Amino acid sequence: MKTKQKVKLFLLILAFTPLALFSQDNTQQDNKQDRRDRVETMHIAYLSQRLNLTSGEAQKFWPIYNQYKADQDELRKQRQQNVQAVKNAGGVDNMSDADVKKLIATETDLETRELELRKQYVIKFQQAIPIQKVAKFFIAQDEFKRFLLNQLSKRRGEHGGRGMDDDQGPGQQ
Repeated sequence: MKTKQKVKLFLLILAFTPLALFSQDNTQQDNKQDRRDRVETMHIAYLSQRLNLTSGEAQKFWPIYNQYKADQDELRKQRQQNVQAVKNAGGVDNMSDADVKKLIATETDLETRELELRKQYVIKFQQAIPIQKVAKFFIAQDEFKRFLLNQLSKRRGEHGGRGMDDDQGPGQQ
C-alpha cells in the first residue's frame, strides 16, 4: 500500500474508533436500563398479584407508590455517593478519621430518613388501601428484594442456576 493510502486508512480508522466506543457505552447503558425496566415490570406485577387491588384502590395506590419509589431512589442515590466516596478513597482504611465520622453520620442520617419515609408512606398508603394491604405491601417489598438478591447470587454462580431468566417469581419457589 502506498503511504498516502495508509494515512487515509489510518485516519478513517481513527475517525470511526470513537463512534464504536460510544456505541458500546450506549449499548451497555441500554442493557442496564433494559434490566432495570424488566425488574421494575416484574416488581409491579408481583405487587399487583400480592395486593390484589380493586380498580379503585389501584387508581389511588399506584401514584402514591410511584412517589414513594422516587423518594426512595433519591435516598439511594445519596447512599451511592457515600459508597463512591469510599471507593475513591481506596477503602475506609485509607480515609481520615474525620471523613469516616462524617460517613457514619451521613449513613445514620440516611437510615433515619428511610425510616421516616416509611412511616410517612404508611399513612399515605392507608388513604388508598386498607391497612391489611399496606402490611402486605411492605411484606411483598421484602419478599421481592430477597428474590432479587437470590437471583443475583445465582447469576454470580454462588449457587448455580439461571439467574434472572428463571420463570419463577418471588413466592413461587
